[in-house]
Amino acid sequence: MSRRLSAGAPLRNPLPFRDEPPAFCALPSGTQVVAEIKTDNQGKLYLAAWSNYELQVAASCLLKPLEGDRVRATLDQKRLYITDILVRRQAGEWILNSGEHALHIIAPQLILNGGKKIVLQAESISLLSRTSRWVAERMEQMTKRWFVQADDAHRKIKYNESIEAENITHHAEEMMTVKGRMTSINGSAVVKVEGSQIHMG
Repeated sequence: MSRRLSAGAPLRNPLPFRDEPPAFCALPSGTQVVAEIKTDNQGKLYLAAWSNYELQVAASCLLKPLEGDRVRATLDQKRLYITDILVRRQAGEWILNSGEHALHIIAPQLILNGGKKIVLQAESISLLSRTSRWVAERMEQMTKRWFVQADDAHRKIKYNESIEAENITHHAEEMMTVKGRMTSINGSAVVKVEGSQIHMG
């Protein structure tokens, strides 16, 4: 049999919630507070009016807290854990920080829309996909070493292609063909053609 509380009747054992109480106050575990993040002389973050408690970030709060943020925190023993960032007053980047743990996102479809720019930065980047497609008006690749391996390859250039290198070597185990309506081979010093049979014309 359920019981209804009359209007205005106090709840029994409600979840304690405080908004910037006096600077020193012993709070029971589970208390939620709302306050602004401050920075002490050593650059350590703390909650205004709750400087006597160690400030930590809850695992559920991936957004990195900054000075000036108004946050909600929950007390557990002698630590306050930031669970939500309610207001951010600082301009600039918003950083998702999972600490020392890997961040794994699973979704049937994932879309990243950077508007003007997307930057991927890591010691190693791997892309594993059955099909990969890159479409761009202009693409630049700069690397010290470039290695490509494929069973079959096809490249089609609509207008012009230019290759510059100190040395170029082409090796074909069976056949190599060079075709063009007009074909020119120039060697400023030596032009050498070798073969068991050489056909001209």
